[in-house]
Amino acid sequence: MQAKEMAQDHQRGSRNLDNIITFSNIRKEFKNSGQPWRIVDDVNLKVQRGEFITLLGPSGCGKSTLLNMTAGLMRPSSGSVSYAGAEVVKINLRVGYMTQQDHLLPWRTVAGNIAIPLEIRGIDRKNRDRRIEELLALVGLTGFGGQYPAKISGGMRKRVALARLLAATPETILMDEPFGALDAQMRINLQSELLRLCGQFGTTVLFVTHDIDEAVALADRCVVLGPRPTSIRRIVSIDLPRPRDLVGLRSDTRYQGYCAELWRLMAHGASEEMAAVGPSPQVHELRA
Repeated sequence: MQAKEMAQDHQRGSRNLDNIITFSNIRKEFKNSGQPWRIVDDVNLKVQRGEFITLLGPSGCGKSTLLNMTAGLMRPSSGSVSYAGAEVVKINLRVGYMTQQDHLLPWRTVAGNIAIPLEIRGIDRKNRDRRIEELLALVGLTGFGGQYPAKISGGMRKRVALARLLAATPETILMDEPFGALDAQMRINLQSELLRLCGQFGTTVLFVTHDIDEAVALADRCVVLGPRPTSIRRIVSIDLPRPRDLVGLRSDTRYQGYCAELWRLMAHGASEEMAAVGPSPQVHELRA
């Protein structure tokens, strides 16, 4: 780590400088029609305890795969993923994971789904009900606790999944495009609340997004991934003060500069991918 980055971490005060997640020489292959299909190629990354990392890259480049390996849902083909100094070889119970699918239990109400981690922790009924009401208010679902998942919209289901994740208060949160289905106002509200909670509890976050504005607004560092088989193209440190006003931030010239830099990186990666794939048959036909 550079001296400047260490000084910034010291000034923030809420972060310990030890690494909680380490990706070492990660490669991941799947079988496609019997042939090896490499998704991730030689990824090395160290995530500090209490750090907010956003993962940015093209669709299908392996961002979700890195989250899955951190959660212990899959193993790398080679290399290792370590959590708090121990290799992840089974389900990682120290992380909370909000996937692209909400995985709500259809036979439980909205409140019943949010209650699951509170029940597992043995929280008594009175405190459990109070916490559920707090979380429903947080995600804009006051009055919907008695509804079943089949009766609410996709965006509302996402909010229920987020409330359930926050109820568990994990030390590390893995999030896979959690706010993509939300309207702009709700997205800002939940982003702000996520940052507040992370600052309060020193939570570590790995956050997958395709939204460059979101990647900059939330992150301590933005990890830019290249096209498949993915490797890290660049790690951009986001030197913006915390706490962050996510609305006012948009007029900050430093914020705008980071966004412009990431747009350039992403556009360059897209150009490389197109060059590697070559023109489509349609393009050949038109040129002919």
